[in-house]
Amino acid sequence: MNFISARFLKPSLALVLLAASHGLQASQTYTLPSSQEKPLNDENIQALQKISKGVSSVARYAAKTVAFVSVYKTNRGLPPGMIDPFEFFFGQNGNGGRPRGAQPRNAEPQERREGGLGSGFIIDLSQGYIMTNNHVVQDADEIQIKLANGKTHEAKIIGRDPNTDIAIVQISDKNFDRTGLSQVVLGNSDEVNVGDFAVAVGAPYGLEASVSFGIISALARGSLHITQMGNFIQTDAAINPGNSGGPLLNTSGQVIGMNSAIYSKSGGYNGIGFAVPSNLARVVGQQLISGGKVSRGYIGVGLQPIDPELINSLNLPKDTAGTLVARIAENGPAAKAGIEPGDVITFINKKAIHDESEAINAIGLMLPGSPVNITVFRNGKLKELTAKIGEYPSENMAMPAKESKVQDFSFGLALQKLTASAREQFNLDSKSGLLVVAVAKGGESERVGIQPGDLILAVNGKPVSDTASFNALVKQSGARALLRIERAGQYFFVPLKN
Repeated sequence: MNFISARFLKPSLALVLLAASHGLQASQTYTLPSSQEKPLNDENIQALQKISKGVSSVARYAAKTVAFVSVYKTNRGLPPGMIDPFEFFFGQNGNGGRPRGAQPRNAEPQERREGGLGSGFIIDLSQGYIMTNNHVVQDADEIQIKLANGKTHEAKIIGRDPNTDIAIVQISDKNFDRTGLSQVVLGNSDEVNVGDFAVAVGAPYGLEASVSFGIISALARGSLHITQMGNFIQTDAAINPGNSGGPLLNTSGQVIGMNSAIYSKSGGYNGIGFAVPSNLARVVGQQLISGGKVSRGYIGVGLQPIDPELINSLNLPKDTAGTLVARIAENGPAAKAGIEPGDVITFINKKAIHDESEAINAIGLMLPGSPVNITVFRNGKLKELTAKIGEYPSENMAMPAKESKVQDFSFGLALQKLTASAREQFNLDSKSGLLVVAVAKGGESERVGIQPGDLILAVNGKPVSDTASFNALVKQSGARALLRIERAGQYFFVPLKN
């Protein structure tokens, strides 16, 4: 039965109303006049028809590979006033991402079963492996997979990686019915260009096998604060809640990305969707299947973006692209390779690096033990270095800085020598430097983002240990001084106008 007529009008009533609105009698018939004009069929129309048929072919192929992921969770109750992250994403009873809100503060925690719907795609039909988003399955107690042939099966998690929002699930029944199904071909996302056509498939708001068509709007969108790794592909193909984990395909039917997020103030489609690149998905998926986890590459550097002020302070060419090395881990792979703070990484394995996200992805996706060629800009010259990739160590959360007593200001900063108690208080790694205990309001130091609790390590590459040396080095620097700073274990450079 037609959904609209079933919900709003009985079919017979709809016909009666339609006839009455035109003043027709039940016995009368009406025939539209035939047109003598031929349908449009010039070469431009033919080109559009070919595009339409091409999209239709991609959609038919993709439909055989797409899986619809239903997840269920038993919520055993949260403290009053807390919002369940599962409910925030899927909405109450899986209603498409509209948050129900926090429990009343006087409410008793209650156990309830919740569900949500996402998408995925078959990457290995023989083994029953399906790729989807980590955020779709991470809190699920039960996973069910509905395939294109209409059959539904239970599935289990093989591995998931929150850093890239990628997960692999497997159909539990090894003898599941594979009739009418196919597996995707993962394309090369490095070959994707802005303006390329793109097709997205998924289950937006639970509407299974929905297809949308658009273009690639942008590339290398960084982590977008969604994940720790991943240069997202941006597309205007319609993506909505329920599309998460579904494939983004090119005009050859190859998967070039996995739909993961949307930019929206309302929770619905705004023409801005993001997909995990297929090359990243391939590497992570293979590791998850092989070992259930992902080993992230590591060289032991802290990176920061470069901007026009830093380019001037570092005497770099105006068109320099890359990422600035702000910190070197002691005895880490980068230190052993000769990389230094102040170096600007411009190439990794001969591939141009435009920002820190690209560098993090390039290093993070390499296997520990493999060699990596790194080109840096140092003292006006390019220098090639070779490092050996290590495995990413466990991460420690930085403690918030605490207030300290204000002293005399130098260049808008109240400074004091680093003490053992201050080092512990502000969670600092360095053993020497000048601690910022206050920042003058409205001054240059506040403008560039220096905060109480920061530790100034060097001015123009020269270490500082007392206020006198700091003042002297800043004055000697002329119009601009380049400060190297640690903030709770994070290292970066700041250009300070004199």
